[in-house]
Amino acid sequence: MSDISRRTLIGGIAAAGASSVFGVPTIVIAAGPKEKVPVVVGSEHALVYLPWDVAKALGYFDAEGLDVEITYTKGGSEAATALASGTCEYSGNAIDHAIAATERGKSLVMIADFMNQPGIALMVRPGDREKYKTFADFKGKTIGVTSIGSATHVLALWIAHRSGLGKDDIKIVGVGGGSTMISALTGNQVDAAYGNDPYATTLIKTGRGVQWLGLYTSAETRKSLGFREYCFTGALTRAEVIQKNPERTQKIINGLVRAHKFMATHSSAQIAAALSDEFRGGTPQDNWAAAYSHSRPAYTQHGEMSLEAVRAVIETNTYFLGTAPKVDPTKLFDNTFVDKAARTVKV
Repeated sequence: MSDISRRTLIGGIAAAGASSVFGVPTIVIAAGPKEKVPVVVGSEHALVYLPWDVAKALGYFDAEGLDVEITYTKGGSEAATALASGTCEYSGNAIDHAIAATERGKSLVMIADFMNQPGIALMVRPGDREKYKTFADFKGKTIGVTSIGSATHVLALWIAHRSGLGKDDIKIVGVGGGSTMISALTGNQVDAAYGNDPYATTLIKTGRGVQWLGLYTSAETRKSLGFREYCFTGALTRAEVIQKNPERTQKIINGLVRAHKFMATHSSAQIAAALSDEFRGGTPQDNWAAAYSHSRPAYTQHGEMSLEAVRAVIETNTYFLGTAPKVDPTKLFDNTFVDKAARTVKV
């Protein structure tokens, strides 16, 4: 993993104890030594992976007796590679990588779905907004995605396809999902870029970018993708990990579901205040809160996965791969852990 920059997150206990200021319930930390659990997440502090950061920042993993160390990568493809290779046993990326893994004889399983809408936006420079009346007008243009082979790459080609463009009619380049995406767009390295929050909203609030297309609600997803819902980013593991370590897997999901419940019961401003500057990726509280409000409609209730949403991803990946993947959609996800946590975990 020499190409993956490692950062160990800090500040969880301090944030968890700040209930008098931020309205965050005090978390009872499990006594004794904690089990170290490396996790690789496909973008640094992107809101499509927010439950990982919330659970870490507010001490929810600590309360389960886990010392979760998060490594951030440039995109979901790198996170999926780390998971498939055994570098880690849990990852934050899209279910697309579980589909692709079946083609290589690997079994990756999504155990929590953070978003059932893509939760991303196609960003362009303000002066270019009127150049593109329909997506077909992007023919011959360069479009940035988080990384080659990522879920954003799949969606970019699918949306182009629905607009009558072929795979070679647009040029796709990987630009990352955070500050590097902003630099690529504002530095004229790409004509447009698929961005997630808080970075898409940062571009808007600073006047350096405008949203040409948003995929945050069921209506937006249906219009652009042709689906009512679309399984996107969350927590994945290997099938063998579920078999060998079901108790630890449940603890991971307990932390993530608790994060979902915290997000559902607090305002954008309260969540922003509960996270340290590091967990907000350096984004000021007000801007981060605006970004979360922008993305909020895309989140699932508690990480549950829908067969309909998974089948939608298989359809887009069939076009992306050029062949129908030989995969049973019911084997790509497991709701057992989120269903149990939803019944038992309290904020």
